[in-house]
Amino acid sequence: MSDATDKINEVVDTVRDKINEFAASDSVHDAVNTVRDKIDEFAASDTVQGAVDTAKEKFGEIAENEKVQEAVAVAREKAGEFKDRLGGSGSH
Repeated sequence: MSDATDKINEVVDTVRDKINEFAASDSVHDAVNTVRDKIDEFAASDTVQGAVDTAKEKFGEIAENEKVQEAVAVAREKAGEFKDRLGGSGSH
């Protein structure tokens, strides 16, 4: 039985070594660096920056909207009432 276990361990060690060799290879490191560079270029592009700025503006408009403010106030009020009920200080 130990002979079979030894062979399995040997195969596992060989596979682990091959994976480590692959991960440490220059071609893998070069590919990772290329992908990083491309992601950085994409994130820095004017189109992406413009989209981010537009999204920020729209979220700001939504957050400042009177109806949204009212809804948030009502939600806070209801959450406070619910908290009071759970705490036992409200009437049943």
